[in-house]
Amino acid sequence: MVFQLLISVLLVSSFYAHYGDSDSEFISVRDFLSDSGNTNADQSQAIQDAWKALCAGKSKSLVIHANEDYTLLPQVFQGPCVASNPHIQIDGKIEAPKLVKDWGSNKTENWLSFDKVSGLTITGSGLLDPHGESWWSSVKFDSRPQALQFNRCNNLIYNGLTQRNSPKNHISISNCIQATLSNLHLIAPANSPNTDGIDISLSQKINIFSSAIQTGDDCIAINTGSSDINITSVDCGPGHGISIGSLGEGGATETVENVHVQHCTFTGAENAARIKTWPGGGGYARNIWYEDITLINTKFPIIIDQQYDDDSYKYAKGSAVKVSDVTFRYFRGTCAQPIAINLDCDKIGCGNIVLEHINITSSSPQTSPSAICRFADVTSSFVNIDMKCVNHADLQGPSPSPELPSQYDQPHAQLPQTSAPHAQARPFLSFL
Repeated sequence: MVFQLLISVLLVSSFYAHYGDSDSEFISVRDFLSDSGNTNADQSQAIQDAWKALCAGKSKSLVIHANEDYTLLPQVFQGPCVASNPHIQIDGKIEAPKLVKDWGSNKTENWLSFDKVSGLTITGSGLLDPHGESWWSSVKFDSRPQALQFNRCNNLIYNGLTQRNSPKNHISISNCIQATLSNLHLIAPANSPNTDGIDISLSQKINIFSSAIQTGDDCIAINTGSSDINITSVDCGPGHGISIGSLGEGGATETVENVHVQHCTFTGAENAARIKTWPGGGGYARNIWYEDITLINTKFPIIIDQQYDDDSYKYAKGSAVKVSDVTFRYFRGTCAQPIAINLDCDKIGCGNIVLEHINITSSSPQTSPSAICRFADVTSSFVNIDMKCVNHADLQGPSPSPELPSQYDQPHAQLPQTSAPHAQARPFLSFL
């Protein structure tokens, strides 16, 4: 924990040490406003002009001060840049129009998007608010935009900001190599649909640490093409946990490997550690570690679900995404549902699943948590829940499943934090 905080401080402070604190080193959006009183309802052009100046190397940093509030329509901040390390400091507020109709007629996948910008650093104490609450009930999921996308942005640093109420997922990391996201606060109501915190795809060497994520879907979702992902000291809840997948939808061949989740707390969350794959898919999810996990009234703490959509069985042809080399270590805390461990694998099986030092109790008096285990090769030690795995090749069809989280969460009360000693986990593998 101390290591991650130190790295975060060094990453941010290094920019100021390098650039100095002279006003000549910075530009402001105010420098590009057409009206000095900032009375326009949309400052998109001023932001774009400021970005182009920054990207062209005309200044070291673009600063949005704490007393500044700008309204933006969807924007793409395009690279590559002449500047080798463009820096944006956001201490004020950036928001989208409050109503869907005011976003304009052009369909967009993102509100704010950075594309092909290497060495980008965004820091600050400010707020990004796309007012997704106006989208949730009026626009179907596939037509709602993500709040913030980083695409093809290598050597990215994103630190300190708060994001609120995204129409869809709050942050998307795609096609990136080497990124560090830290000290973030992502907020949406528990019943807000599909408002993932951070989605990662087709990316490598991604570090996420020291952040709080409270959303209506996955706190973090790690999707196909992702590897070398480290997640440390993240508080999740409400939300659907820190998930691998889903993978293999529609028969796709998809892969995730080398994921390490440690020192995380799940408070009032639907799930904690989850791997989800579709029947009929191909590929693999492997070399995955969840360790030193604190549970506070979490519904389903440990899940491997290879039957993510039972209806897709009619399309399955005896194939599945191979899940292997998964370790769950040092889990402690309370479970809000009877099934604390659910390893529901396909007949292809889940290989080398390790459970060590698992101590999960029920948050309901006089209730003892139980486990489901199908077609999984499990090694367990110091697990306080009885594990009996079904591995008979002649069993047919999916097993009866416990109640799994629905698409829409129900609001949870704020629960008190508890502390527990950290596990002696394997060393954190930073890719900085």
